[in-house]
This record gives sequence, structure tokens and C-alpha cells, in this order.
Amino acid sequence: MAKADQRRRLRFELVKSILHCESVRKLPHDQKKLLFRWLANGWSITDTPPDTSRIRALEKAASDARRLRTALGRLDAKDAASLDFNYSQSIPLSTRLYALEELANDADALGRVIKGEQADIVRLRKRRTAKSIANTLSMFGIPLSTRNDWDVDERNVTTAMRCVMFAMLEADAKKLHWGTAAAIVKLGLQMLTDPDEEKVVFSEGKLPVTAGDAENFRLFLREMPEFNGIKLVE
Repeated sequence: MAKADQRRRLRFELVKSILHCESVRKLPHDQKKLLFRWLANGWSITDTPPDTSRIRALEKAASDARRLRTALGRLDAKDAASLDFNYSQSIPLSTRLYALEELANDADALGRVIKGEQADIVRLRKRRTAKSIANTLSMFGIPLSTRNDWDVDERNVTTAMRCVMFAMLEADAKKLHWGTAAAIVKLGLQMLTDPDEEKVVFSEGKLPVTAGDAENFRLFLREMPEFNGIKLVE
């Protein structure tokens, strides 16, 4: 069976099993449609971390700069002196060698900054996704459980986990694992029941800002090109 056919079959089975859930079965038809619409837009975790191409380009730039510096360092003394003489009216060869080393170090440093931001973006997107899906499930009365709420032959896959898998499938996630679905349900439940999420961390005028709001704003800044990896680590 082709992969596309497998995904279509999985989607069909997920929809059928979610509709069979007692909490969903008693919902009005328009509420069922709304549930699936929200789930279809609930997954915001990407398979490929953001800015991967930037990191690879910086790593190559650093590697090429060091390779060129090493090659120039192996020149015969006479050839190096000849090149240095030709450059004497502009930038000496020794300065150019130093600049190559500086370029390599700066490219490495910027790559590390972006990797750190990348990891933070992935973590924050995971938390945002988990909380969003958990809110949706709670709104429609679906238990946030990762323990079996079906017959034994259905294995340990709950309705909440099926809803997460449906969200992943609709977002065209390449890696579909029940372990990921369970982890998202657990994280979502943890965030919904964590009193610190609603704790006011500061107030902007008369508007209170909770820890959850601050986290969402941090993700917004991380994803904005104007703020993403501009400064080097000193």
C-alpha cells in the first residue's frame, strides 16, 4: 500500500474512532465539525527545525574560511612574501589570514546562537501546541488521558491521543508516533493544571500579563527575522 493510501486509511480510522468516543458521540453535528476543524489547525510543530539551512551555511562558511587560511599558511615563504608585497598597498596577507580566522570564529558563534534559538523555538512550539490541543479537548469534554479508555483489543490508545494523531496527520507531519501523541497529551494536561501558567508576571498598563502570555510573546520574538540570531555571543 502506498504511503498516501496508508495516511488516508489512518485518517479514516482516526475520524471513525474519535466519533465513536462517548464524549464526542453526544455532541451536536455542528460541534463535531468544529472539533475536527480546530484539531486540523492545532499542530504547529515542524519536522525540520527552523533555520537549519542558515546553520549549515554558517558551518560551511566557517569550514571554508579555516581551510583557505590553512592553505595560505602552507605557501612557500617566497610566494607568501610576493603576495604580501602585492597586498602592501591595501591589506597585508597576514591581516587577511587573521580576518579569515575571525570570520570562521564569528560564523561558528552565530551558528551556536541560532542553534540555541532553534531549540527554544521547538520547545515553545511544542508547549503552545500541547496547550492549544488540551484546551480544545477539554472544551469538548474529551478526557486528557493516556491510559486505555477503550476495550483491551484497542490497545493503550486513548481518544485524546487519537485527536493529537489526527492533528499531526492534518498538518502533514512526517513522523507519526503514538509516543509523541501521548507526550503532547501529558504536557497539555500539565500546562492546563499548572497554576503558574495563569500567574501574572507583570502588568502592561492595566493589562495583566500571565506566564503563558509571556511565553507566547517570547516565541513570537524568536520567530521574527528581526530578532532571530542578530547578535553574536560575546
